[in-house]
Formats: sequence, C-alpha cells, structure tokens
Amino acid sequence: MTNTRQLFSTDRLRLEVGETISATVGYETYGRLNARRDNAVLLCHPLAADCHAAAGPADPRPGWWEPLIGPGRAFDTDRYFVIAADTFCGWGTGEAIPQITVRDNVRLQRQLLKSLGIERLACVAGPSTGGFQALEWAVTYPDRVDQVIAVASGHQASPLFALAVCQAAIDAIRTDPAEGLLYALRLYLTLSSSNDWLDAVWGRRTAPASPHPWTGPEGRYAFQAEVEAEAERLAAHLDPGRFAAAARMALLHNIAHGNRDLDVAAQKIAAEILLIPVSSDILFPPSAGREFADLVRTYGGRAEVWVLESLAGHRAALLEAHRLAEPISAFLGHPVWH
Repeated sequence: MTNTRQLFSTDRLRLEVGETISATVGYETYGRLNARRDNAVLLCHPLAADCHAAAGPADPRPGWWEPLIGPGRAFDTDRYFVIAADTFCGWGTGEAIPQITVRDNVRLQRQLLKSLGIERLACVAGPSTGGFQALEWAVTYPDRVDQVIAVASGHQASPLFALAVCQAAIDAIRTDPAEGLLYALRLYLTLSSSNDWLDAVWGRRTAPASPHPWTGPEGRYAFQAEVEAEAERLAAHLDPGRFAAAARMALLHNIAHGNRDLDVAAQKIAAEILLIPVSSDILFPPSAGREFADLVRTYGGRAEVWVLESLAGHRAALLEAHRLAEPISAFLGHPVWH
C-alpha cells in the first residue's frame, strides 16, 4: 500500500467570492486505480488534520483514519483506490489566502481528480469538517459520486460549532497567532469531548508531575493536562493563519447556499448517503442528522443514519474509528476481515 505525498497545482481555481487564484495542495493515495477508473474513493480530513489518513511505506506514522484504510478494511485498498487530499486552507504556511469555502475546496478536489483521470467517485467520505466536503460533493457534483459518508458532521455548520469552535479560533488567532492557536485547539478539543467521557477517563486525578490543583494556580487535573498537551502537539504542525482560514471555511459551510433553500439542495442529491452521528456529540447531535436524512428521503433520495453510541463526543469519529468499520463496510457492500 503506497502513500507517497504528492502535490497538485492549478492556476485557475474560481472562488465563491468571484476571484480566480492559483492553488497547490498535497494528497496521498492508497491502493491502485483499476482499468475502468471506477474504484476511486476520496477521503476528506477533519479540521486539525491533513491528507495523511493512513500509514504506508513512504510515511509509517499512523493516520487519522488508520483503522479503516488498508487490505481487508472498510476502505479496502485491494478493492479501492483511495485518495486523501488536503484542503487548500490547511496546507502550507505563510502566504495569505482569500476567503475559501467548502465548495471551493470541492471544486479544487474535482480538478485534482481530473488530473488523475478520474471522472466519477465510488465514494466520498470524511469525519467532522471532512464530512462537510463529502456532503457538498453530493450537491455540487451529483452525477460524479455514487456514495457519500459523513461522520460526526452535518449539512451545515451548527451554531455551536460556528460560534464556539470556528469564530472563537478566528478571534483568538487574530489577537495573538501562536497563543491564539493553542487556545483555539484547547477549546475545540474540549467541546469535541463530553463530560461523561472526560470523567470516565480522567476523573479528578491530579496530572503527573503536577501539584494538586487546590495548592495553587500551577496545579493541573489530568484532563486539563491532557487537553493542553494534545493542543500543543497539534499546534506544532499547524500554521495559525491557515487554521483561521480553515475555521472560517467551516463556519460558512451550508449546502443550501446558492440554492433557493435546503429542500432544493436535497433534491439535487443522487448519491446514497450514510450519516454516522455520535450519540454524545454536542456539536452535531444525532437529531440533526436524522432530520436531514428524512428530508433527502422526502424527495426520493437514499439516506440512512447509523448512530455511534459513545461517551467520547465529537472526537469519537477519530478516537473510535475502528467501530466505524462495520457500518461503513455494510454501506459500501462488502465485509471486513476480522
């Protein structure tokens, strides 16, 4: 299974704001494209990740959906040619970028796929903001994708996600890029968890090598230290300006934009849709997924909902990715190896 990181560039990406720009993004591939070129699967990454979705000879680090990609797994690389692409907002450092939308990224992905000789996708899938892109594919290119999977995601950014994750990140980074990025990531990780999960995993234990929190301001509970350490790990690989741009992109997500309303957008969808909300996710609760699936079915579309029962909140889409294997494999129509 290869996973060499490659680059795709275009000098003509037309944005929703009306500007035409040049763009370069990274991508990795796993498996082989068949002679009919009809076995391609596009995976779209979540907010604080990149195109490294799974390990391989070129990069042995575990990827963000490691348990799902490979021979005999849900995205079976003996069966599928898997492409994981960066968002334009998320790749590179330094240079200023204009306002980018999820739809702009989907159009960029379309150009990337055409450069690979791929006209139609067997499936587009992703967790969290990656699911935003998957659902946008179903509306923007309804005749170019057969199946769509969105995990812990939605047809639009929920108000809580838009305000407490996206706008909070933008404001914090504008005030102080380095410290603001850390604050934004700590807040995102916190809101992506749940009280029950944090309590079950960490309780009120004092963090290792920390004084008891009651003894002074330097003391940390274990759950505080864990969130802070994870935020620092993520920040080491992220550019503050691009993370703010990605947060703005996510905030704007709404598949109804450019259509008369959500009903019109839902009527355009021809792909089979699988929504996998997480039972304890406060950012994208299961009720919203069920309502959207009902709307798609109202207009003759095919949509199903499979709820991941978990205490882990929004983060379960990554932390418990192994539990997604069965529903995804069943949806794609093949068994997984155990």
